[in-house]
Amino acid sequence: VLTLALGIGANTSIFSVVDAVLLRPLPYQDSGRLVMVWDQLLKLGVDRLPVNSQSFKEYSSQHRIFDAAAAFAPQDRNLAGDADAERVTTMAAGASLFSILGAAPVLGRSFTAEENEPGHEMVAILSYALFVRRYGGDRGIIGRSIRLDDRSYAVVGVMPPEFEFSLGAGGVDVWTPLPITNDPRWATLRMIARLRPAVSVEAAQAAMTAVAKHYEETVHPYRGPNGEDPGFQVRVVSLREQLLGEFRNATLILLCAVAAVLLIACANVANLLLARAVSREREIAVRRALGASDGRLMRQWATEAATLAILGAICGSLAAIWGVRALTALSPAAFPAAAKISIDGRALAFTLATSAIVCVLFGLAPSLAASRIHWTLRGSRPKRRAAAALVTSEVGLAMMLVVAAGLLIKSFTRLSHVNPGFNPDHLLTMQIQLPPQRYSEPHRRVAFFSTLGERLAALPGVISVGAVSRLPVLGGGFNARGGNPFSIEGRAWDPNSPVRQIAHTQVADPDYFRTLRIPLIVGRVFSTADTASAPRVAVVNETLARGFFPHGSLGQHILLGAPHPRARWLTIVGVVGDVKTAALDQDTVPQFYTPHAQDPSGSMAVVIRTSAEPVAMGRRAAAIVHTLDPDQPVYDVKTMDQRVAQSIGQPRFETLLVAFFAAAALFLAAVGIFGVVAHSTEQRTQEIGIRMALGADARRVLWRVMLDGLRPVLIGVAAGTGAGLALGQMLTSVLFQVTATDPAIFALAAVVLTIVAVAACMAPARKATRVDPMIALRAE
Repeated sequence: VLTLALGIGANTSIFSVVDAVLLRPLPYQDSGRLVMVWDQLLKLGVDRLPVNSQSFKEYSSQHRIFDAAAAFAPQDRNLAGDADAERVTTMAAGASLFSILGAAPVLGRSFTAEENEPGHEMVAILSYALFVRRYGGDRGIIGRSIRLDDRSYAVVGVMPPEFEFSLGAGGVDVWTPLPITNDPRWATLRMIARLRPAVSVEAAQAAMTAVAKHYEETVHPYRGPNGEDPGFQVRVVSLREQLLGEFRNATLILLCAVAAVLLIACANVANLLLARAVSREREIAVRRALGASDGRLMRQWATEAATLAILGAICGSLAAIWGVRALTALSPAAFPAAAKISIDGRALAFTLATSAIVCVLFGLAPSLAASRIHWTLRGSRPKRRAAAALVTSEVGLAMMLVVAAGLLIKSFTRLSHVNPGFNPDHLLTMQIQLPPQRYSEPHRRVAFFSTLGERLAALPGVISVGAVSRLPVLGGGFNARGGNPFSIEGRAWDPNSPVRQIAHTQVADPDYFRTLRIPLIVGRVFSTADTASAPRVAVVNETLARGFFPHGSLGQHILLGAPHPRARWLTIVGVVGDVKTAALDQDTVPQFYTPHAQDPSGSMAVVIRTSAEPVAMGRRAAAIVHTLDPDQPVYDVKTMDQRVAQSIGQPRFETLLVAFFAAAALFLAAVGIFGVVAHSTEQRTQEIGIRMALGADARRVLWRVMLDGLRPVLIGVAAGTGAGLALGQMLTSVLFQVTATDPAIFALAAVVLTIVAVAACMAPARKATRVDPMIALRAE
């Protein structure tokens, strides 16, 4: 029962994940017809680029493809008024977004088409969570004003509590109207559309490819950073693929792993019932002689198998409840379906169906087979072969899982030991976004962050304080083929050059590099002398210096974008070490930094290095920000260790689960091997007694029993090696610096399985050596 509970419980838990990711319809009207439409720049490696207003109007007018379309643009903003200021996620949305999703406010009304016109009165719709948390569920909020980034918005509605729509892991707090302008310069719009009833996603993609070709020929919407053809295309993606597609491969891997655990558990049950049926051969023969029909015997066996399956289903359901809680706790923050994983009616139906299949195939079938007269007449050899075949299948499946776990563990170990380029210990980070209306003057932004840094540095236990426009290892937005074009003084601007002058840019204050302990390779970092009136300077990373200035970069001049007569060139004054900008498994990219005093960004991350536990510093830092500006929220307060751990959350999740399933498979395989060898030894007691009576020594008997037990194990290891190679190919996309055919992992897995098998065989084999020949010869 416990074996079945482990197999069924694990499968039910993972089925809940599969149901949430792959099977359950999205909670929107006609969700199967909802698609996202993106621009693509294939030659630049940009797969999903938000559209601009001109593109949106062109695409949404394709009425033979789309029933309706809407644009939206997520943005984090500062919410103030009625309570302490806080950072909230907002979404500027077209008036038709809610109707496309089949949603309507539970209080108030939705947006009107007029409210999407530029210059119209600004209104807002609240999420139900924000409505309850910040405003106490007061229905009088309708008609009142809230302030977002120092602008007043009248609340006109509240969405239902079950409504969620965002492309990330977090929900949206406030919706505002999205004015569609004719300015094509900024590609910031996400486009959602509902397909016409007879149009599939594939047909929509084919039609939009033709639209993109005509659009590119007539409008030329994009050029590459250096003026080259960027490979413009349009991509149509189902909404399910957009929200959950990146988790499909991981979900299928987990499904394969947990299915293997269930099959091993079922093989154990089949072996157990087969052994029990063999031990009841005399009973069955007597009952047949007394007139018991096959139907009556079958009913008894079916009742026994059903009882076992029901108990397994009950215990498996209880195990699944614990498993779902563990999955929810371990799932990475980026997994959007984590909150929807639960043991519901669909999961319980899966549990009952699985139990029924187990009952018939692995419970009733072995008893029926073992009771056949021709099996009984042929002796114990066919039964031993059947038991050995089941052991072989168990070991093969276990070998496959141990290989997969070994590959993932080795991959994760290498990933977690990647040097991020800085020291993350004792670092506290926080985000601050100054509202552009209140801090429109550059000197006010510089003064705010400069004063904040001085006051934070004066706190007890603070070693240093720095600020940067974007924290490292933050994920998203950075890739080796993206970035901004830059010019090098004295070199011709050649759009067709095979060496693409692309770099990512950051804004940093003078103490940022010291605070993160990013090593200075040559030259200097920024100083307080690098003011707005001083010559413009830049610090570059090693990758940029090595790639573009092999003979030395200090004193060289670079410029963001193409050269022009009024250009203010940046003088390179230092080279610093490379930092992992997006993720630990991505290559470092060319990057240069400019001083905050010369590029005064209002969106900065503050980094505090402390001599004590950094978490305790968060409240004191927020209090200082409040003294500088009571309406300025501090958000996303985390230690740098937490950010690094979060960046590898998904591979950690996959590794832990597969390793757990591999350990479960090893345990179940050991139990199965022990049971088969123990039963086989018991059945051969008389044979062993005769051998020992004829002079066989205990060591020879021990080796004979061990070899009989290990023979199916070695066959299973060989078969599992092939299965491991197949599963390894599925893992290729998630492995880091590890090949799917790593010989060391396969060898180690084979050794582990063999050691487990030897340990499982040892106790029955040693028991066989202690058989008294006289007692064995008198045995029946």
